Amino acid sequence: MMFREMTDNDLDCVLELELNCFKEPWSEKECLYELHENPFSHGWILEDDGIVGYAFLWETFEMAQVARIGIASSFRKKGYGHVLLQYLIQRAKEQECEFMTLEVRASNEAALALYKKNGFIQVNVSKHYYSDGEDAIVMTKAL
Repeated sequence: MMFREMTDNDLDCVLELELNCFKEPWSEKECLYELHENPFSHGWILEDDGIVGYAFLWETFEMAQVARIGIASSFRKKGYGHVLLQYLIQRAKEQECEFMTLEVRASNEAALALYKKNGFIQVNVSKHYYSDGEDAIVMTKAL
């Protein structure tokens, strides 16, 4: 397994993963914004015989926020999500962030279990957060 910074060359694969991982996938324009215009955003790729996952992590002063994390469907339930999340946590610590936050769909039981396993706690519910009306669970973790 190897981690590396995301580049424009990864965009086709990331967009495909977006379609497979999220009900509301980010567009090419949104991903390019994260890569080139958002000064707080960092894109990461997890490779293991090809790209198996990716993440966008926002680092703002003492806070890190997991903006996106996705694992290819054929690699789910094999520990890759845990490994990628652990990398993001370590990265945030290295950047001297004091805590990490994220939002996750209330119905995403696999992601909720992953985050809880990694020490995240629920701190809020954002009612009707997603365009389809589903709530988001807001979670945080002290680093």
